[in-house]
Amino acid sequence: MSETLAISNWALAGFYLLFLIPLGLFQRWEFGLSKTLISAVLRMTLQLSIVGIYLQTLFAFQNPWLNTLWLSVMVIVAGFSICRRAGVPPKSVLPAVLSGHVVALLVVLPLLLAGVIQAEPWWQAQYLIPVAGMLLGNCLAANVLALERWYSSLKDKQDEYQFYLALGAPKPEQPFIRTAVKAALAPQLASMTTLGIVSLPGMMTGQILGGTEPLLAVKYQLVIMVAIFISATLSVTTTLTVASRTAFDCYGQLRY
Repeated sequence: MSETLAISNWALAGFYLLFLIPLGLFQRWEFGLSKTLISAVLRMTLQLSIVGIYLQTLFAFQNPWLNTLWLSVMVIVAGFSICRRAGVPPKSVLPAVLSGHVVALLVVLPLLLAGVIQAEPWWQAQYLIPVAGMLLGNCLAANVLALERWYSSLKDKQDEYQFYLALGAPKPEQPFIRTAVKAALAPQLASMTTLGIVSLPGMMTGQILGGTEPLLAVKYQLVIMVAIFISATLSVTTTLTVASRTAFDCYGQLRY
């Protein structure tokens, strides 16, 4: 296989001109999305450029403490983002979300990097940061779904919850946690069942474009899909378990 083909800055800038097509359509049909699109494109370009420069620096240092520091920043930012998107108070729920992320990363990352990929050393930034980013991104989406579903179910079905509580059920919130976990993992289960037929995952496609043998790219994709599902399951179940311990008062009533 050949090496990765370089993309010149001029070619990339020229390709951006294709955005004129959706902008023209938005203007023609008065969708009111032009400013949102321009803002999104500018933010995407700026953020990815900064991350690219930062990661190149990080890869050059190869310092485990620096890698851990950056990983901690990623976990904390993901935690706040989950609380904001799920509409829950960070002061109460953030510790649960962070616990979920830490458990997922501590279980999956060393096994994946040291045991399967066999990166040497396993905390090498080139492998640690991108893989952790993929896991956290998927944990973020799953946690938002889980927390939204859990709190909305508890509020919308107060009668059902009060019924379990009146019966003296040891864990009246358990049926709602079960529903929330199913809702959080459903998109990933659906994605796994159609992968390769309906869609080709971005990581595998990127590796093939970068010159990797297709079968090796498939192996990497399979490993990543397993890691994503396991980490999302661990993260969501840990988050809901920890959150359920602080979400109710001594009378079993929802605090927020």
